[in-house]
Amino acid sequence: MSSSQGWHYPRTELANALLNTLHAGLAQSVTLAAAGQMGKSEFLQYDLIPLAEQQGWRVRYFACDAISPKALLRQLVELLADFAAGEKWLARQFASLTGQAPKAKQTLAERLAKELSQLREEKRRSLLLIDDVDLVLRQANGDAMLRDILQAFAGIAGRAKLVMTASISNEAHAIPLLLQQQSSVLQLPDIGVGFVRHLVSQYQLRTQGQREDERAFAKVSSPYEGITWGQVDEGGMLDAFNRLQRIPYYQRALIEDLVLNPQRTTVEALQQQQLRLQRHRVSALSWEDMSRLDRLLLVEIAKGVDRLYGNAFRDYLAMQTGAAAVSSSQVQSSLKKLVRNRVLGQRGEGRFVIIDPHLALALSV
Repeated sequence: MSSSQGWHYPRTELANALLNTLHAGLAQSVTLAAAGQMGKSEFLQYDLIPLAEQQGWRVRYFACDAISPKALLRQLVELLADFAAGEKWLARQFASLTGQAPKAKQTLAERLAKELSQLREEKRRSLLLIDDVDLVLRQANGDAMLRDILQAFAGIAGRAKLVMTASISNEAHAIPLLLQQQSSVLQLPDIGVGFVRHLVSQYQLRTQGQREDERAFAKVSSPYEGITWGQVDEGGMLDAFNRLQRIPYYQRALIEDLVLNPQRTTVEALQQQQLRLQRHRVSALSWEDMSRLDRLLLVEIAKGVDRLYGNAFRDYLAMQTGAAAVSSSQVQSSLKKLVRNRVLGQRGEGRFVIIDPHLALALSV
């Protein structure tokens, strides 16, 4: 998610907690996991990196999504060499991985761990950030390379740390097993309503001068005819945030659109962002196309309900839909439709999961 310092909503408390975890030795490597467009990269670049540098960390950042897939592993190896170049002890530790040392019978992880264990305590702490590391795992031999890097960092005993981000779906097992086993996984928390309040304040700041000009020139000309500046309010934007499934990317795009296109109403701008969101969804069935029963089932599945055919649950569905009764065949028919249209995935007999992580998050609130 692109950003400027003005639009950026700082998450300093989260960054400080993460660095404290690393500094205290509670984790050697951390994976920050969330669905796409939730602000992982922005958090690294605008919150974690500045705070880490302020606290004396030596930081290097590598964005996997900025590299061609064909060149990704090669450039990751080059990054490790560059990361090591600043200090001789790191150069030795990563020499074998970067092709600068003869091969040995030990595994790469064993060689790196042995050398890194010799660090002197006065050495400056180093922090390596690998953004969208799940892209590495999609490469041939990417799993083996990342495994060696993780195992090497695990043996460093405190002097260099690793933080990665990974884009995942809402399913717990969607987090790659390697990352679950060899790093501490942290789910990126919901950004909260403070984010919306911040955007509204930025909107007001950017449009205040224009609104004053509008009043000054209203009597002599009409250059501002149709302008909607000033119609954005906190309550309306909180509602829009929920309608956009609490995805920061689309909420900020909505506010930016209203600043740049003042003739556009809030309703029109929201509809445009909802269309953009819909195009990026996996589902072939929109919310508006779903029946009342479809929607109720999705809400309950998002909340973790898995006994979807029981008498008590079907009585609840009947009460909510206003029907005299809801049969097992009606529930089954609705579930099949949702699976067929890629709204739901099936994890086992009678167990379902919402495929779109943003929709699952919005419905579980």
